[in-house]
Amino acid sequence: MLRAVIFDLDGTITVLTLPLDAMRFDTKEYYIKRGLPPSLLDPADGISSTRVKAREYFFSQGIDSEEWDRMERELDALLTKHEESAAHGARLIEGALAVVEQVRKMNLKTAILTNNGRQAVDIILERLPLERYFDVIQTRNESPNPKPFPDGILHVLKRLEVSVDEAVYVGDAVIDAVAAKRAGIRFWAVTTGETQKEDLVKAGADKVFDSLSDILSVLREMVG
Repeated sequence: MLRAVIFDLDGTITVLTLPLDAMRFDTKEYYIKRGLPPSLLDPADGISSTRVKAREYFFSQGIDSEEWDRMERELDALLTKHEESAAHGARLIEGALAVVEQVRKMNLKTAILTNNGRQAVDIILERLPLERYFDVIQTRNESPNPKPFPDGILHVLKRLEVSVDEAVYVGDAVIDAVAAKRAGIRFWAVTTGETQKEDLVKAGADKVFDSLSDILSVLREMVG
């Protein structure tokens, strides 16, 4: 029985305006300047995969958890500057909240799980009326580990008091698909972000939609 729908934010509910290429570049540069060998990174590595490789390397070199946490805070501050700049221009994907409203009318709980930081999301919440449409809005700062780790999804499910079998995660990126697969939750992709349909299918999306509104007919069939 379906009881909840969890949504990504950028590229799913709001128009994707984050300078992702710059954020990926800055993440790599941050770790490289602190000693991460550039040869360990691939051109395709994003923020999260770079973080994973950096963590493995630095711990293998003997740093302690306190030093890693300090690096994480510094990188978080660096990424937050990019996110806050984009947040001031945040705008909704046309019709997105109307879709969420219909989802709620099906007596389904709704949530947002984003890798954006809390400071940027709070700016977005000042601009856009999201809070009344979602039971939970969770950022990377409230997630035990950001996507592609499953921890954030599992934490949202706990807050919603639903199981993995009672929910679906809707997002626009490969990182969303990976996190959902690791969490054991169904993943529905939308092509309203930066990722092409074929890449979303390859990443393991159970369904791929051209528009968020297309999920409604499927949800109605599921809830009867």
